[in-house]
Amino acid sequence: MTYVHPIAGTATLLLLGYVASLGFRLRTARRGRAALAARHARLAPLAYGAVLASWALGIGSTLWLRQDLDAAATLHFRTGCAMALLLTGSALTARSMRRAGGAARDIHPWLGAVAVLLAAAHAVTGLRIMP
Repeated sequence: MTYVHPIAGTATLLLLGYVASLGFRLRTARRGRAALAARHARLAPLAYGAVLASWALGIGSTLWLRQDLDAAATLHFRTGCAMALLLTGSALTARSMRRAGGAARDIHPWLGAVAVLLAAAHAVTGLRIMP
């Protein structure tokens, strides 16, 4: 049971990386932009939900299974919170892009890019506290 969060988190970060790669390719694609955009738009909410679920699973597993850790004291917790906030901003800007575009179209890729970089740091900090 102790390894549920690390396994789910790994799968979540892989999905997040794939969704980000679709977004990055979308910025420079000359052909197939519509297909890339559709796949990115379809998978991004799943990745966002998986990040939130993994975040909750991490808190729960820390509280119930890891008495050696303080739930909110680790850098892993802080990077997870920051990643969830960045992806919330990304989800909100994606909704705005569907309506009007504008500034949301400029901000959205930056939020996603920072979230992916933070995901790498999150994985490293998670490895440091694995049981």
